[in-house]
Amino acid sequence: MKINEAKNLLKTNLRLAAKGIYVSTELVSGPGLGKSSINEQAAAEMSIELGQPVGYIPFFLSTVEPPDVRGFGIPEKLPGGERRMVYTKAPWMPGGDNGFIAEGGQVRRAKAGEVAPFGIVNLDEFRQAGLDTQKPAAELFLNRRVGESFLPDGWMVTACSNRESDRSGVQRELAFITNRRMVIKIEPNLDAWVTWAEKQAVHPLAIAFARTKPGTVFADTVPEKPGPFCTPRSLVMCSQLIGELDMGTFTECAVGLIGEGAAGEFVAFLRVAEQLPKFEDIVKDPKNVPVPTRPDASYAAMQMIAHRVDEKTAVAAFTYLSRMQKEFQVAGLRGTFNRVPNVVRSPEFASWLRDNKSLVMAANLIGKKG
Repeated sequence: MKINEAKNLLKTNLRLAAKGIYVSTELVSGPGLGKSSINEQAAAEMSIELGQPVGYIPFFLSTVEPPDVRGFGIPEKLPGGERRMVYTKAPWMPGGDNGFIAEGGQVRRAKAGEVAPFGIVNLDEFRQAGLDTQKPAAELFLNRRVGESFLPDGWMVTACSNRESDRSGVQRELAFITNRRMVIKIEPNLDAWVTWAEKQAVHPLAIAFARTKPGTVFADTVPEKPGPFCTPRSLVMCSQLIGELDMGTFTECAVGLIGEGAAGEFVAFLRVAEQLPKFEDIVKDPKNVPVPTRPDASYAAMQMIAHRVDEKTAVAAFTYLSRMQKEFQVAGLRGTFNRVPNVVRSPEFASWLRDNKSLVMAANLIGKKG
């Protein structure tokens, strides 16, 4: 399943939870594909749909011990003198400052004592946890409780894990847990990631590099040789350093984040991008500024335009893009609408879209009758 399809599945599960129907789901993939992120995104988007706050609690199972899942036992003396064991509130329970609240699509840190009417508890790195820690969590999958701690109505359980082949410390699966939740395998997908990255304003050259080198960024296996390697997550981390360091220092940092081979490819790509025309020049003279002929440079130019364009510059920007091959025009239009959908409010750009309706339809932005 693609990552965006998995997010939609989580949103469906949350709609069911709002009706009192609960389906626990575990997302499994290689590292760095965004499994954890889509839980928070699903909560944010559902806060708009439901019109009420939606909570999100990430609980990293690999960093805790069995008592952290149930709560710590404390001896209590009964009136007759006997003693019994009672348990503290489990740290995954809503109501502490251990999670987040999404309201109107915006996510903030939860306040102590604040419990949203709906929510998600995500058992992150589930299979990387020890078996003794996984066992008590099995009751959370099935009954949304562990011992005396239980989730409020409207709250559901998810989990995220890597695969055994990823060398991430994944434990073998326990059979009695298998039948208590739905397991969804996430496949690397360029288009789904690009849509997310454009909405999140990831550096345009990182997005363009992923488009140009999908095999480098979305490899389905972890390298045999230990050390840094490239994933969508590590590429985004690396992209945050673009323009902040001299190229020599940036190259060393890139090696430490995405590995030597990927870093060499990324730096070479950035040097190509340095030769592109400036966005301001494109807007000033879109019909005469040179258009790149190399595919990698075209991707970089297209992504830069989609990242910078607004209502005032849209007509000039897309006049320039119209001189490129159609695939770059379509990708640029998608990227623009992902980042600034309100650009269509510009009367001039709306007129341009009407004159280029076939391009809009190719980008799947409107139906054939639109």
